[in-house]
Amino acid sequence: MPDRSNPSSKKRKGGAKYGKQASRIAIESGDAIEGTENKEEENEDTDDEDIEAQIRRELEGLQPSKDKTRQFQPVQMDMPCVTFMRLDPSIDPVQLVHRLCSEAHAHSETKKSRWIKRMHPVTSIRKTLSVDLTAFAKEILKPHFHSGGPPKTYAIRPTVRGNSKLNRDIIIKTVADAVGPEHPVNLKNYDLMILVDVAQNVIGMSVVQGDYDKLKRFNLAEIYDPSPKSEPAGTATESKA
Repeated sequence: MPDRSNPSSKKRKGGAKYGKQASRIAIESGDAIEGTENKEEENEDTDDEDIEAQIRRELEGLQPSKDKTRQFQPVQMDMPCVTFMRLDPSIDPVQLVHRLCSEAHAHSETKKSRWIKRMHPVTSIRKTLSVDLTAFAKEILKPHFHSGGPPKTYAIRPTVRGNSKLNRDIIIKTVADAVGPEHPVNLKNYDLMILVDVAQNVIGMSVVQGDYDKLKRFNLAEIYDPSPKSEPAGTATESKA
């Protein structure tokens, strides 16, 4: 994948159905971000055949042409339950994913996702074999930490899959050094969260807002259907006979 592409990686369930659903949801939210409205009435029937037909129609409208490049392109990798969605450079993956999860949080009764679980926005990517991690981190962090303004609290959340060169400790130390001492670490009440995703020979990075945990770490499945919280030991009560 080109270094300058803006992929938004997303976990998937349901095999090939994921790519279709991810494209549909991204298309809908992408149109909303750009201020356009889809005036066609959509059939909200949950029947699988109707959903598939609707997705096909939407995808047909995004077929590449001489005048318009495709905005959302699924990129398959040899990783179970993980795929990547490459976005047109005009679309901000962080804004897109934040909007999707914010809307899901505000209207959790209207479930739009069946196969997608967690989404990870990625501002930019590099190859792990050739990356200068410090320079890469400074590039991603500059608009958020080194462009003026007061100090910001932050946390770093790395995810590493299928890579032996980079580990959590290396990533955290390098990224923290790139942020600089003027910005304090706060693992719970942070202003900004730095996400670092390593998948095989690719590393991606992004900076998201302080509501990352409120939005269930961009886990749509948890937003729509939160896991029940286990009761602390000793709090259970028995009813009287």
